[in-house]
Amino acid sequence: MVFISTVFVLFLAPTINDSFAEEIRDIPDLYKKANEHFMIGEYHQAIGLYDKILEISPTNTKTSLMKGIALENLERHKASILEFYKVNQQEPENIRALVGLGVGFGNYGEYKQALEYFEQAYELNPENHVVKNYYEFATKNAKKYLYNEAEKPEIFMVNIPETVPAWIKNTAGWWATDKIPDEEFLKGINFLIDSNLLIVNLSNVQELSEEERKIHERNQWEFSRYLDRIENIVSKDKRYIEYPNPSNDVIKKFMRDYVKWNYDQQIEIGNQGFPNPEYRLIDDVYYLEYKIYVNDQPAALPLDHVSTLVNSFKLWEGVEFEAKDDRKVKINFVISKTKADANLWVTWVVRDMGQGVLGHANIGKGIVEVALGGYGCDGNFQLFHVNTVEYIMTHELGHGIGLPHSKTPNGEIENDIMLPTIPETHYAYCMLDLNKKINTGSIVLKKD
Repeated sequence: MVFISTVFVLFLAPTINDSFAEEIRDIPDLYKKANEHFMIGEYHQAIGLYDKILEISPTNTKTSLMKGIALENLERHKASILEFYKVNQQEPENIRALVGLGVGFGNYGEYKQALEYFEQAYELNPENHVVKNYYEFATKNAKKYLYNEAEKPEIFMVNIPETVPAWIKNTAGWWATDKIPDEEFLKGINFLIDSNLLIVNLSNVQELSEEERKIHERNQWEFSRYLDRIENIVSKDKRYIEYPNPSNDVIKKFMRDYVKWNYDQQIEIGNQGFPNPEYRLIDDVYYLEYKIYVNDQPAALPLDHVSTLVNSFKLWEGVEFEAKDDRKVKINFVISKTKADANLWVTWVVRDMGQGVLGHANIGKGIVEVALGGYGCDGNFQLFHVNTVEYIMTHELGHGIGLPHSKTPNGEIENDIMLPTIPETHYAYCMLDLNKKINTGSIVLKKD
């Protein structure tokens, strides 16, 4: 027996071809390099490396999923859908493949077909925030838009007897779903190669794979023709396509109207020119009133953050501060319709604010900028989940009312909302965020 995150039983079998063994060893390194390109938006380079992996291991679903997302980010919808479909044939309950299929069909305006895949994903994991967001998005649009539907493809089935040892499938499955790291998976492969051990009779696998391959290829051909029919209809119909995540056109429009949402010049000036907040002393307590001007959100975004801002107001209004004269201080926020008399201007950002920067704020009064998304999930701009935006907003609003970053007397940072770093960012529609769980509870706020 050999231990690789669990106990694997090995069966003696023929020696693996040396060149093939070397190629297998290369897979984790190729995968790592591909993902490095992927995460900085170099999707063409990433796809080239994913293709090399798939030449060695054609049924590697983990790689196919990453390739599918990269293709989708390049707006190569048909190629992306086919990649997700290939995974779906092998693993019908793979949520990332189901969501990928739904996203692809949604980008064609095929909302009913998209909803079918999102419904399957939602039934498998109704608590996942990304699945839920897509499910709600497709449900709304399936009712909202009418369109000519293409003829569905014919699907062929094959039953393959269970001949491959279960532990092989389990190990590959664990690696494919990130339950074991690349290093552990590679250790197992290297052990088998170096020991001249093979797990299963190669001739049987090849014979079964050939039968399964023919069925899969026929299904993929039928499915590809189905996509061709959709593309043909879409080219003739006038369809309005809604995107849950900002399209490039939305971001371009944001940049064209840059002055409307960005106050770079005002940020450089600082809080000069902004009036001080007014205060009243009642029953030995200072009541400090901040007037807030809230800028419009960029158009064509599916998430409304008005409630996010209201929650941030409530959190700070529930905190008692202490003045220099030891009196208590309470904060109250009032919405202002004009900038002139506002102590704080809140604005939303859908651009790259800099490496790791999620917001800006002048201390005490002035500008409060809050990022609605970022490039940290898949190398493409992705909207943050509302909880993440609320966390950023609450933090930056804290600076706006005069709070610095939190530190203890010995310089160690305390665990509260005014930390200089956010514990974790979550994205509303990014497929790579599917495996993350978010805390839906209220933001933790240090009150003493």
